[in-house]
Amino acid sequence: MKDFLQTRSFKVLIVVLVLLIVLMLYSAATGGKQNVFSSVFSFFATPVQKLSSLMTGSAGDITDLDNPAALKAENEILKEKLTKMTSSMIDYEQVMKENQLYRQLLSIKEDNPDFEFVPSTVIGRDPADTFHSFIIEKGRLSGVSLYDPVLTVDGLVGYITELGPVSAKVTSVLDATINVSAFDRRTLDGGTVTGDVTLAKQGLTKIKYLKRDCDVAAGDIIVTEGLGGIFPKNLVVGEVKEVKPEAQDISLYAVIQPAADARSCRDVFVLVGFKGKGAAASEMLSGGSSE
Repeated sequence: MKDFLQTRSFKVLIVVLVLLIVLMLYSAATGGKQNVFSSVFSFFATPVQKLSSLMTGSAGDITDLDNPAALKAENEILKEKLTKMTSSMIDYEQVMKENQLYRQLLSIKEDNPDFEFVPSTVIGRDPADTFHSFIIEKGRLSGVSLYDPVLTVDGLVGYITELGPVSAKVTSVLDATINVSAFDRRTLDGGTVTGDVTLAKQGLTKIKYLKRDCDVAAGDIIVTEGLGGIFPKNLVVGEVKEVKPEAQDISLYAVIQPAADARSCRDVFVLVGFKGKGAAASEMLSGGSSE
């Protein structure tokens, strides 16, 4: 026993007991408030406690996998939220698209205050149609009439040739049946815009009946002349690519790159009203040159 009292182990035990007694007395004296030693202990103990809590929580999450009904209900809630978010995004994009469309419309209206438009969207195309006609989702109920001009922000794309209550067919400026009186904005030389099968395959049209001594050249802009009451004056048709002699060598014609691409346009404006609008559509459709 005497030997044990003199060992190192006994001395360490005494020190530990003394420290414990001191801690107990100090804790009692401070009313249970955290002391220096407790703070040191907490500093090392807290991370261990957090790790333990995290592991316990994760274990609880894993346990939820054993509850298929709860998982299914949560999945349905998430799907519903995703559907609502997708719908909101679609609505937002639609509003942005309409705003952009009306800004473009306002720009045209500023230059032509007498123009009355019905904005529309292309909803159908016939891939077998050589002249790239298309269907729009506005018709008689929206104020659209037969033979109304159809534009994009870039220029004339065609006119209404078939009309229903809620849709209409647009024949493009590439079509061989169309005859639109037009002129060169630079030289004022006039002619008739009409389509051609070979040119239509390239997305091109032409203006024919140009005089042999005309000054029309590549880069010139062709616009409508405004005769006959079908099209207003100065609608842009397109740009001259080249000038060639007719087969009979009597006059010239100019190949035109249309300003509005009938093959790919999406948003269009039906021109339902303008100053000087008349009812001479039958002349144009029968092959006349007065629009």
